[in-house]
Amino acid sequence: MKNLIYSILISSTAIINLSAHDIWLEFDDKKDEVKLYFGEFEDKHLESGEKFSKIKEGILYPSELLKEVKRNDNNITYSLTKKDDVVVIRTAEPRKARDLEIIENKISYLKTGRVNTQSFVDFDIVPLNKDSNSFKILFKNEPIKKSRITVISPTGWEKTFMSSDKGEFTIHTPWIGKYLLKAEIHDDTKGEIDGKVYDRTVHSIVYTIEEKQGLPWEIKR
Repeated sequence: MKNLIYSILISSTAIINLSAHDIWLEFDDKKDEVKLYFGEFEDKHLESGEKFSKIKEGILYPSELLKEVKRNDNNITYSLTKKDDVVVIRTAEPRKARDLEIIENKISYLKTGRVNTQSFVDFDIVPLNKDSNSFKILFKNEPIKKSRITVISPTGWEKTFMSSDKGEFTIHTPWIGKYLLKAEIHDDTKGEIDGKVYDRTVHSIVYTIEEKQGLPWEIKR
């Protein structure tokens, strides 16, 4: 763990309507499906057509849950054998880091579901109990202490939380709807993929949870 430098995707503690693009997962309310979206989560704007066509499917875990993958105009649909916590891992070719003279290997983890308390991918956020608002952030099953996790609410409200020495943190979900939990770590271990050497790996997670009880809200346009 000595080579890890912990950081956050967004450093602000409370920002409204940033209009930043994210990629995230959502369960279908009626079917055993999970959908991957790309757009502005806080503004409920989804990209489609040519812009969405550049988004890769990734690989879904646990793999035994996957029945079929289908690309649509504004989402990628993963049909499942049953609804359960899932993660889609997306990778990209190593490339030069922004504002740094190093080559980065990037791995993104898109997660949804709040049932399983055990991690099944390298970089993960798991609930301490089913449907709990208390979580643990892990890298290769080791807790990450003093890590910052950004939470975006259904209203666009945003706040940063800090994990404890045990890697645990508790968030607030006052509104009904879906929330994004976002975090990132840098592993400074050098490596090589398909002949391309890189200086570090950036692991990022975007974790979708849903709160079904709380304050109602609506977006005013």
